[in-house]
Amino acid sequence: MGLRLMVQGQSLRPEHITTDRQQGRRGMITKRHQHPVFHLMYVTEGEGVFLVGDRISRALPGYLYIINPNEWHQFHGHEKAGLHNLECTFLLRNEANEPVHHANLFEWIEEKRGRALPAAIREGPIEVPAALRPFLLEGFQRLLDPSNRYLTSELLSLMVVELMLRVEEIVWRLGVLAAEPAGGMEAGADEIVALQHYMRAHIGEPLKLEELAQLVHWSPNYLCRMFKAHTNLSPMAYLQQLRMTEAEKLLLFTDFPVFEIAEMLGYEDASYFARLFRRHHGRAPSAYRII
Repeated sequence: MGLRLMVQGQSLRPEHITTDRQQGRRGMITKRHQHPVFHLMYVTEGEGVFLVGDRISRALPGYLYIINPNEWHQFHGHEKAGLHNLECTFLLRNEANEPVHHANLFEWIEEKRGRALPAAIREGPIEVPAALRPFLLEGFQRLLDPSNRYLTSELLSLMVVELMLRVEEIVWRLGVLAAEPAGGMEAGADEIVALQHYMRAHIGEPLKLEELAQLVHWSPNYLCRMFKAHTNLSPMAYLQQLRMTEAEKLLLFTDFPVFEIAEMLGYEDASYFARLFRRHHGRAPSAYRII
């Protein structure tokens, strides 16, 4: 049966078509056209002019375009500052294995989240905050990995959905912030969310406070103050909590030895890992297994 998504009451199967890194594109790239696929286009360098539906916009670095199936579109690259962009193309198939012609990613997000997005977000382009750009790029880069030629179509579909979820998170955060009254945005919220995603993605690596601070261009002391204000935890305490939650799942649902789980989560000393686990969960790792 494979991976499927529920979209407006339909069970749909995502199918990856292609993911490309385009560089230095100049002049007319495509004529105005439409087809039953999604395009997620992210501008990394240079500039251009995009027509999506009846809306013309200047495409600049950091801009994300969501082009839904059968939405008219046309791309131009600047003659001097050539356009560099990432592009993921995919489609959704219904239970009859036919491409869905009228799916809409914004409506999918609204359906999941139970709240309408502002028109400014839906009409795009979406300017991705600097703090969230690495989070989005990581989703594209996984699909661009050359080793993907060995992957099954189901795994590629899973990676497409993962990229969709990253886009959803960005769109939703921007939509919620846009809906708040002036002055209501929490300072540093985007940076904190970006760091949380980064820590989850690199949970087994020896992350340091200084490294995390550099990612968002803050000092370590300022990072600690801001992180605690948003989460009631220090960055390192939050990372430890993530690791202990993951350790619990690995102990319950896998057969990995305790020392391997410790290594997978970035702890070289298994006895230190065991002490931390007991402090968090009240039992030693060896006593946590399902018998």
